[in-house]
Amino acid sequence: MWTCPKCNSIVDATFDVCWACGTTPEGVEDPSFVTADEAGPIDDVPGINKDHAADSELPEPPLDLVEGYRAYDSTEAQFLVDRLAERGIAAVTQGARMSLTESPLSLFAPRIMVREQDLLRARIFFEEFERRKRSRVQSAVD
Repeated sequence: MWTCPKCNSIVDATFDVCWACGTTPEGVEDPSFVTADEAGPIDDVPGINKDHAADSELPEPPLDLVEGYRAYDSTEAQFLVDRLAERGIAAVTQGARMSLTESPLSLFAPRIMVREQDLLRARIFFEEFERRKRSRVQSAVD
């Protein structure tokens, strides 16, 4: 992560320019930068079936998915899937509908499934998430 020198936005390290203003970490502004709100629609890309792309969250062919984490509830599970996607780790939830009862039983906890080759990176992320979660709980108790 880096902080934009122009607008102070927090920017993911994978980006070369600030998402909000188009400035590089060195402070150089991109004169051709436009925000997503100002940009027009993206033209259709030949060979991509939009209907199929919207339905699948993971690339084809079918992948061997493994359990990476058991979330507390469906909201936490979706939050984690979104954060993993930001890091380039494809993930899906299993059992999120079962967790709608919001039962504290781990039997119904939604599982976050990741590709086997992404499991190590995902576990590192989950360990950091757990550490931060414990820290917030401890701060609230103190």
